[in-house]
Amino acid sequence: MLNVTIKFAVYCTIFLFLGCNEPKKEVPELENLHYADSASEARIDSAYAAIRANCDTLLKYKAPEMADSLLKDSASLVKFFDTVRYLDTDKKVERVIRQLQADCDSNLLKETYRIIRLRQKAKPVHRKKLKA
Repeated sequence: MLNVTIKFAVYCTIFLFLGCNEPKKEVPELENLHYADSASEARIDSAYAAIRANCDTLLKYKAPEMADSLLKDSASLVKFFDTVRYLDTDKKVERVIRQLQADCDSNLLKETYRIIRLRQKAKPVHRKKLKA
């Protein structure tokens, strides 16, 4: 009986010791996570501004050139759109920036095809009046 009481006392002491310890504070981990998120957001915001400015420039100046080259050679746009994509260690930033670039490429392609359609539309033909 004494052996059981000693074992019970030892186990109670161990459980009491483990139960009374304070849980580790995870505040620094949350602060680091918050800092990483704010840094990622800042990088995404700056990348968005840069991609938007570059996309506007491409739409204004590159789309007409691409329309001309597409009318001459239909495979000429493949070189432009098959460029190396953005790589980053932060997968969230990489995913967002790739999506922004894909949206810009899509808009550029739409604008190029719109210009081609406008150029291919039949223009009005001025007919001479027949003299009677």
